[in-house]
Amino acid sequence: MADTLTEVESQLSQFRNETSRQAWLATHIRQRCLENNKAAPPTAPRLLRDDSDTGTRPEVLQIEAYLLAQRFHLLPEPERSALALFYLDLFSAEEIAELLDMDIHALSDTLGAARDLLRKTLAAMRNETSQPS
Repeated sequence: MADTLTEVESQLSQFRNETSRQAWLATHIRQRCLENNKAAPPTAPRLLRDDSDTGTRPEVLQIEAYLLAQRFHLLPEPERSALALFYLDLFSAEEIAELLDMDIHALSDTLGAARDLLRKTLAAMRNETSQPS
């Protein structure tokens, strides 16, 4: 990421507007992440708490946020990038589709598939932890 930021520093004056700068930066960070993302993610203990009794919205623990990020990281491309760009809320749907070189309908399908995959991996993780050893 430092390389990308160094590269963008020399080119900032060439961008016409903030959206162009953000699009360029997002595209280049994504490309570098794809290049550097060959190794498996680090593992973390599977700790989940059961708050079904309290009836209140549970607090998100750091380990749970880590596990969600780990599952998000394992999503295939372009699903992972589409969902990340969508949740960052920096670009419109049309801009995300353009960044990922797809039409708006393909983006819609990709976002739906990414959400389903993430939901399934999280459900599988919860099932694994709730099974007695």
